[in-house]
Amino acid sequence: MPALSRQLAAAGGAAVSASVVLPPLSSFAERLFSFHMTQHLLLIGLAAPLLAYASSGGSRPRLWVRSLTRPVPAWTLFVCVFLFWHWPAPMRWAAEREGSRLLEFTTILAAGWLFWRMVLRPGSHGAALGARALAVTTAAIVTDLPGVIMIFSPRAYCAMPKEDAAHWGLTALEDQQIGGLLMWVPANLIFFGIAIVLFARWMSDDTPPCHDPLPRQDAPCIAANP
Repeated sequence: MPALSRQLAAAGGAAVSASVVLPPLSSFAERLFSFHMTQHLLLIGLAAPLLAYASSGGSRPRLWVRSLTRPVPAWTLFVCVFLFWHWPAPMRWAAEREGSRLLEFTTILAAGWLFWRMVLRPGSHGAALGARALAVTTAAIVTDLPGVIMIFSPRAYCAMPKEDAAHWGLTALEDQQIGGLLMWVPANLIFFGIAIVLFARWMSDDTPPCHDPLPRQDAPCIAANP
């Protein structure tokens, strides 16, 4: 059953990734910034965690994967990539041509995959669960900042090169505000939902660490590392 669930997750992650770069979503995203943010949301909130879960079983990962999926490197890489592509200049540059858009999507998906692989690593106990819950919570807070700025900015600074918000009965600023809301509310539902599950597992976990001088006889001893 775990093998089947990972196969289904891999298929789902691939399907979501394909929907991001193929019509009709890619066509809409050329003309509306909010659809471009929908692409980001699908990659970060659906494709990356599904692919991370799909790759969490099986053989031992390579050294570079193990290094980049420790909490601090995974968190730092994900947050830096996210903030970079939501800065106005890189965002406009990426939107201008197909190659730069693919670079944007690939790096967002890769950083998200490493982050969620760290978060969803199987067999976690004790302090490791708390560390990952904290990583998800703080990542959600930091990555909220671009969305908040988009919503409350008095001017549109994230319009797409072929922006056509008027065709949809919107102004460029309203389109930007919708994009900010998408990156703020639905993304937070995903991030904080996962964080709550991890916190709940942490609070209910009674497996003693290996340094416990009096471990329970009916509980395995585990190492307390993230």
